[in-house]
Amino acid sequence: MQKKSHSAILFDRTAALAALLCTAVYDYGIRILLLAAAAVLASLTTERLCTALRRQPFTRGNLDAAVSGVILMMLMPPTVSVSLLIMSCIFGNIIGRQVFGGRKNPVLPAAAAGYVFALCNARAQMTMFPAAKGALPLLQIDESTLVSGISETFSRSGKITGTVTDLLTGLPAQPVGTGSVVLLLVIAAVLMLRRSASAFVLLPSVLVCCITNLLLSDLRHPVLTLAGALLSHQFLFAAIFLLSDPEYAPPQTAGIFFGLICGIAAVMLTRFLYVYDAPVLLAVLLSPLSVILRHVMQDDPPETAAAGEDGELHEAS
Repeated sequence: MQKKSHSAILFDRTAALAALLCTAVYDYGIRILLLAAAAVLASLTTERLCTALRRQPFTRGNLDAAVSGVILMMLMPPTVSVSLLIMSCIFGNIIGRQVFGGRKNPVLPAAAAGYVFALCNARAQMTMFPAAKGALPLLQIDESTLVSGISETFSRSGKITGTVTDLLTGLPAQPVGTGSVVLLLVIAAVLMLRRSASAFVLLPSVLVCCITNLLLSDLRHPVLTLAGALLSHQFLFAAIFLLSDPEYAPPQTAGIFFGLICGIAAVMLTRFLYVYDAPVLLAVLLSPLSVILRHVMQDDPPETAAAGEDGELHEAS
C-alpha cells in the first residue's frame, strides 16, 4: 500500500485537533484560544529560526511544527501559564525536531519532549486542574481553586466518578485535549481509516489497556472503568497523536509489537508504580525502540531504493 503523503496526514490531524479545540473552548472559554495561539506562534517562530540557522528553506512541510505545539498544549491543564507553554514549545521544537533527527528523520515527538520539559520544571502546575468546567480568566488563575486530576484517583482506586452523560460531554479535572472519551474514540477511528494514525500501534495498545484494567477492577462499573483507563494519564490522546503518529510509528508487525509494549508498560507504570502521565513519557522512553523497529521493517533498503532511482534516471536518459 502506498504511503500517505505528509501534507494529507497533516491536514487530517489538524482537523482532528480543531474538533478537540472547539470542545475545549466551549468548556473553558477563550483562554484556550490564547494558549493555542501562543503554542502555534512559539513553535513556528522557533522552526523558522532553526531553518534559517541551518540555511534551509521554510516550506509547507515545516508547518507541522504548529501541530506539534497544539498537541503539546492539549496535553497540559487548561490553567497552564502561557510562559511555561511557550518555553515548552521552544524546547520541544529544538530538542524533539532539530537536535534528534530533524523533521525528515524523526526520532521522538516534539510534543512529548516539550511535555517532559514542562513536567520537570513545573510539576505542581502540570498536575492541578480546575474542579469544574467554566470560563477561565485569561491570565491570572486562582491556584486555591485547583484540584488533582482524575489520573491520580484512577491509578489508586481503578475507577472514576461520573455518569455516562459525563463521558459524552467530557469530564472535568483533565488536560485540554482529553475531555470526552466518545469524541476521542471517533477521532481515533477516523484517523485510522484515513491512515493518518497507525492502526497497528493504536489498536493493540488500546486493547491491552482496556483488558488489563477490566481484569484489575471489580467489574461493577465496566463502562466507567474503561473510560477511566482511556482518559486517565492522557492514554487515548497520547496513543492517537504521539504513539501512533505515522511519522514515528513502526509499520505492520513491528507496529503491533510496539503497540503491545506501549499498552503493557503504560498499565504497569500507572496502576502499580503510580507514574502519572506514563503514556506521554513512553513516547520519549520508547523512541529508540521505535526507531530500531522502523529501520528493521522498512519497505526498501537504501541500496535498493537508490538503485531504483538510478535505474529510472538511466531509462529516462
